[in-house]
Amino acid sequence: MSDAPAAKNDGPFEEQRQIYGLLSQETRHLILQFILGHPEHLPSLDELAHMMPKNKAAIRDQLEVLSDNDIIVCYRYPPNEDARDLPSQFYGLTERGVEILYEYNYLRGLPVARALYENTRLSEKAQRHRDAPRPQLPAQVIDALTIGEDNDTNFDRLERYIREQKGNTRSVDDQVTVAKAFYNAGIDPEEEGIKQAELLDSFDVDIEYQRRTVLNHLVDAGVLARTAPSGPDVFAISERLDEIVNGQVTEEAKANLDALIAHIDDELQVTALAEDAAERDGPPARTSEPSVAVADGAGRTIRSILAAEFGIKPEQVVDFLQSGDPVDRLNTAVEAIESSEEVTKSENYGQIVFVRPAYRYRLTDQAMKLV
Repeated sequence: MSDAPAAKNDGPFEEQRQIYGLLSQETRHLILQFILGHPEHLPSLDELAHMMPKNKAAIRDQLEVLSDNDIIVCYRYPPNEDARDLPSQFYGLTERGVEILYEYNYLRGLPVARALYENTRLSEKAQRHRDAPRPQLPAQVIDALTIGEDNDTNFDRLERYIREQKGNTRSVDDQVTVAKAFYNAGIDPEEEGIKQAELLDSFDVDIEYQRRTVLNHLVDAGVLARTAPSGPDVFAISERLDEIVNGQVTEEAKANLDALIAHIDDELQVTALAEDAAERDGPPARTSEPSVAVADGAGRTIRSILAAEFGIKPEQVVDFLQSGDPVDRLNTAVEAIESSEEVTKSENYGQIVFVRPAYRYRLTDQAMKLV
């Protein structure tokens, strides 16, 4: 089957349009990405199924589309046909496929694709398939997919620029290393960019100075662009729901406080204070709401811990939680509970955490003009 037929002789623009459609479909794009990232560039169907959130039938259909268009081919390895639990069919690029991926800049993403594959935990079956004997790719394909040290001779001009701009900084060598990694990986102005935390995971680089320091210098030099993702400047995340609750922060905080108060009410209480209770020296509490109690006869309650945290009487805790800013009350209370070794927080409530989305980095137009 083929839902992306080979381009007809309708001119270069129509051919480009059809090839772009062929490569950009989600499943086919993932197949090509994992072929590039595979150590031998020859994954089996089961390996692809392990790496992709698609079923085998969907993957097989798109493998056929790519094969019909001479982008990939099924490479067979007859010695494995009689071997139990070993694949005998593998999928790899054709010489034409390599030429097309080169023309459309897919090969510049080889280092990132390789790093993503290597940092993925494989199942026992996927690992067995990865290590299985397989046929050899054509020499031209192997050469094109080999990540060499001299694949980026055009980078020299950009390196000279970085050293001219930042030669007085101690981290200039690291700046060159990181900029080169961005260039080799194809993280150009058209790409979304990568987060600071992904830098060492995505690139096989060894730097001496802090990532933030190196990236800041490259941004200052105009080599990298630092962009904020679209959407809110801050995300409010409910620990209870493990979801973003922007626009519902107050309501979610009150729901958490209700669950916290229910937990306080559910505590097993006794009427006698322990000899070493902190409240012995303070004003006497009503015996209907003592601050010390547990089933084993010792320890402090959540009520007493929060009373000490807020500097109020134990019987005032519930009213205090229901007053003021609900987010502030909730987060302070949960932090106090989690800091105590004498009580255990319920899973029915948690803090409201505010997180700023991470910046992403990519090469600038100015940097690309130098390479």
